[in-house]
Amino acid sequence: MEYMVSTLEDEVSLRVGRAVKQQREAAGFSLRTLAAGSGISASMISDIERGAKSPTVSTVVRLAQALGVGAAALIDGGAGLSPRIRVLRSGEGAGGEYPARWERLGPSAPGSRIDFVRYQIPPSTILGPTAAHTAGTVEHMHVAVGAVRVTVGDETAELSEGDSCSCRTDAPHTIENPDPSTEALIYLIVERG
Repeated sequence: MEYMVSTLEDEVSLRVGRAVKQQREAAGFSLRTLAAGSGISASMISDIERGAKSPTVSTVVRLAQALGVGAAALIDGGAGLSPRIRVLRSGEGAGGEYPARWERLGPSAPGSRIDFVRYQIPPSTILGPTAAHTAGTVEHMHVAVGAVRVTVGDETAELSEGDSCSCRTDAPHTIENPDPSTEALIYLIVERG
């Protein structure tokens, strides 16, 4: 009987290991990236992926959280892999109010370096200055309503309704609605470097 339990445990460990590796690769994570996100050593993750170590429940949960999936997606061996299409319904995204109302519009997949955000900037309001992002970060902006002034480092651009721009935001930056009577509406895609 003990032999059957050991075989079952081995089968589950192999299934979990394959699912961890599938999810990690689908997210574009290296072993070190997943280790940093989960607090589990890269060597332990490698052992789990190869089926050489049997993970505890808490280890599976930590790995699942770092991968952005439910623990069941790892335990059932990948049958519950994260979906190819992710939907974020209106009003479900993260958001805030100060100093401008903003809402995250795009659901991000595990490992994604893209954010899609809508900002409603009140009249005569400045967003920032925002600290420099990591090298390689680019923000793509479209002005849907109103006008804004974008400053990145020592460069400034004036954008009107319908205008768009792309900015390397690896320097301090601000977005300003200089109009004293009109709320500006911008859509921003952030590609983190």
